[in-house]
Amino acid sequence: MFGSRRVSWLAALCVVGGIIAPSLATAAKPPAPLQLPAGTRVGVVNLLDPDVTHFHAARQIENSFLKTYTMDWSIDAMLLAAVQDRLTQLGLTPVAIGPGDELRRAREQCFLDAALAKGLPKECAALYTRLATSERLNAIIVLGPGRNDATHAGGTRHKELPEYLRGWCFVTGQGGADTPPQLLNLSELLLIGISPSGAQLVDREWGGDSQPWPGYRAPPDLKAYPGPLLDQLQPLFGGMLKQQVNAALGRLQVVR
Repeated sequence: MFGSRRVSWLAALCVVGGIIAPSLATAAKPPAPLQLPAGTRVGVVNLLDPDVTHFHAARQIENSFLKTYTMDWSIDAMLLAAVQDRLTQLGLTPVAIGPGDELRRAREQCFLDAALAKGLPKECAALYTRLATSERLNAIIVLGPGRNDATHAGGTRHKELPEYLRGWCFVTGQGGADTPPQLLNLSELLLIGISPSGAQLVDREWGGDSQPWPGYRAPPDLKAYPGPLLDQLQPLFGGMLKQQVNAALGRLQVVR
């Protein structure tokens, strides 16, 4: 009797599991790829400042410090270079677009203060729609800053570091004097589709995990990094940006 009930209970559990498992799989299914006709104009927009922030993490918090360097790098050109080959191979037309005053003023609202994992805020979607209409775009790729907090980084945030860190950063003080700094890509790359109903977020790529600075040689003064040393970071951050781009463009399909 007990054995019979046990078999029935297990059978019922298997049936329920058979119903629940596909439902969970459906819930986890990513959104449909963005389908674009060949020859489509894809806007490439940069809202990330050419800044690199150095944060020194000391055991005594009063010995920690932060300094931001403004570089002469063209982030616009770096972003266009990262997307150009792949978009061209797909038969799409990349178009470098300035964000314009309206979107530039809304950067805090549309990136730093936005929970983009939940989609585009309504006001920001309207801005992208107007930009796409004025420039005859069917899609937009836009790069902007994020923060080291749960809203942007989710479970990958660095809890040992301040939440206010944003953009491209490097961190010293997490090891010995010869320990290479960790490079942080605290930025977000968005793939936005434009339809008759307006702008819709197709994919959001967070900068992701950190990586060490290869070939690093510490300067005599940690509070004064010389330009040539900082320039070593441009191809490194460029490589991290390329990874974001490749992941986002994997959500594109071209209809011929």
